[in-house]
Amino acid sequence: MYQRILVAVDGSAPSSRALREALRLAGNQGAALRAAHVVDFGVLLASWSDAALLDIERLEGALRESGAAILEAARASVGDVSVPFDTVLLETDAGDPARAILDEAQRWGADLIVLGTHGRRGLTHLLLGSVAEGVVHASSLPVLLLRGADGGPAAA
Repeated sequence: MYQRILVAVDGSAPSSRALREALRLAGNQGAALRAAHVVDFGVLLASWSDAALLDIERLEGALRESGAAILEAARASVGDVSVPFDTVLLETDAGDPARAILDEAQRWGADLIVLGTHGRRGLTHLLLGSVAEGVVHASSLPVLLLRGADGGPAAA
């Protein structure tokens, strides 16, 4: 029986599906649900970016605002439910959103992590990486992965 379910959200279709499934599970299990969004400042620190050409503070602010909007949209989509629900905006400058999700799961005492996955393969996967894959490989907790509605069947 799950008592605390952490769901990572990024505003994508797979993320929305993961949120709906996490909400359903939380309702069935009588669990608390926390939606987390990771703001990754690592992209601003990448070696290819020239800090002299960027307004780092403004970009960081924009990323935080975008993350807050994604969490607000998640809250709105959940609506008025009887499941204890909250959100958290996580930040990393290490370029490792998966680690930020895992650290939050440990801090909060989650016993299940739910994520959406795009199911990218080949060069796209190589270039963009996979937060879901990083979470699955490093997690000591159960992880539930869900593809977007057009991505095929759910995987665990």
